[in-house]
Amino acid sequence: MDFDSVLPLLQRIYASANMGIDDNGQTFHRIPDTVTAQERQQLADAGWEPNDQVQLTHDEATQRLRSLAAQVDLRRAADAFVSSLGSGGLHWQAVLPSVALGLAMPEHAMQPMGQQGDRCAICFHTASAKDRTLLAYFRGIEGSGWSDEDGPLGAVLALEDALKLPQGLWPRPTPRNVWLLHHLLDLLRALPPATRYSQARKSLQETKLLRPHRPQRYGSLLEALAFMGVLETPERPGLFTRFTTARERDQRPSVRVEVPAPLAWWSAGDGTNAALLQRLFGHLDRPEAEPAAPPPPPRARPAAQPAGVARAPRALPGPLAAGDVYAVRFREDLWGAAYCHEVKPDARGILRGRMEYLDILSPTPPTADAVAGRGFRDRTHDGSRWQTWCAGLDKTTGVKRIAAQMPAPPHAQPTPDRIPVGSAKELTHLAAWNFPQL
Repeated sequence: MDFDSVLPLLQRIYASANMGIDDNGQTFHRIPDTVTAQERQQLADAGWEPNDQVQLTHDEATQRLRSLAAQVDLRRAADAFVSSLGSGGLHWQAVLPSVALGLAMPEHAMQPMGQQGDRCAICFHTASAKDRTLLAYFRGIEGSGWSDEDGPLGAVLALEDALKLPQGLWPRPTPRNVWLLHHLLDLLRALPPATRYSQARKSLQETKLLRPHRPQRYGSLLEALAFMGVLETPERPGLFTRFTTARERDQRPSVRVEVPAPLAWWSAGDGTNAALLQRLFGHLDRPEAEPAAPPPPPRARPAAQPAGVARAPRALPGPLAAGDVYAVRFREDLWGAAYCHEVKPDARGILRGRMEYLDILSPTPPTADAVAGRGFRDRTHDGSRWQTWCAGLDKTTGVKRIAAQMPAPPHAQPTPDRIPVGSAKELTHLAAWNFPQL
């Protein structure tokens, strides 16, 4: 399960700009034309081809999960979980919560969560297919807490991928990994009793002990510990304490809480489950002193431009002005352009340009000559004219000024009555409304 060789490729393919929905309503990620045949073969050889859709019935998913969990040595899974704190790959964090779900889940019939939904109120299963490679990619960069959105099928795929490697070769934690586990738990116990999830996550993140140093990294660890029952309450236990249904785990103390139970209900005053910690990790000797941290990774060099991907154009200098044209990168293999009608500051003094798409799509960044004489591109679904007030045009990646003092193309419709306000990055995110090819 070594992602290092294909991670840069997966990052390119699973960029949000490549996401689409096929004729059957199934989400997929389009492989950019700039991904070469050699790179596609590299993904195939590594066993991580994009859009590897897996679909199981309710009974197939639950039975397979129970069977897979029974095959896993709990001590090996616990070792892999602790190793994910440092020396092991982050994707190993998902294995132990998957085992907890499989061991706890009883046999049951499908019970719809709602009157017209296909989500099971017992286990969160849905009939939707899941992209095996996409879930593996997210486990590799974020770990897993566990996401009930993926139901038992997500846990099935996590265990199947882990079991491709014999359990005897699963990673073992270093003394540093074991110290990190206990040190982070000590920090949670020392928080004021009323401390809830978001503040606990912030407190752990401030230690800068885990990599990657992002909120999701610490959040997924807290969710995993709660899902298993290390962080729980008497009324809202984790799965190693007892099985809780999807309906129970989906409850929140308020609509502002995003994490599921039991973490949604846990506070620092509830402490940690000492008996479960002993059961899962008691075989690992806690170092008396902090082991030396590994040397920091070398400073990352700027990523080399992938073969076949056009470089962004050099931006024209000067202040934002009416008549400017900006090249806009919609995807790594597709560019467009937007015209600036006027410039003015908003009520907060932020300078904004009133932008409108030009009718151009190009595999390479358009030039000033290419956009000269181009008309505007209206919304596809109703032919309406659309503009937006954008801030940050000269500070947004993938948005570059390529022409100035261009006359505005004619348009049969007047300026829209209502013009939304946003940032320059929305020129990329909203382009599909005007260009159905996206």
